[in-house]
Amino acid sequence: MIDNDPIAMRKVYYDAWQKELKGLPLTPMEIIIVDIIKRHPEYHPIFTEENFEKLQTEKFALDHNPFFHLALHVTVAEQIGADRPQGIRELFSKLLKKHQDKTIAEHKMIECLAHVLVESFMKDAASSEEQYLESIRKLI
Repeated sequence: MIDNDPIAMRKVYYDAWQKELKGLPLTPMEIIIVDIIKRHPEYHPIFTEENFEKLQTEKFALDHNPFFHLALHVTVAEQIGADRPQGIRELFSKLLKKHQDKTIAEHKMIECLAHVLVESFMKDAASSEEQYLESIRKLI
């Protein structure tokens, strides 16, 4: 979506939300971002001008970083949209049927994704798509 500049990434989320509030047209990526932010009302205060200015440079613990959480949602949404890794769209459909809530289903997938990413980071190895898909299958 963007380079590794966390301030630039945070601004993408902020700008998308501001455009939504102003009724301005959104890009396809902004539509995804806005949908995710709408489903996380606990994050809405972050995207006010006065709070966002402070948060641009704030350091977050990885497990309490709202921007990382939103980025994981975007990743999962893109994976489902592209069905990459192959079969993930079907697994999401099954999770959605099981939980009857898009956000809960995505959160389950995010937990699996985060686990695989952390594990691959700790082992200094490439993450395994099959391991990721298998961890999602176990949730169904």
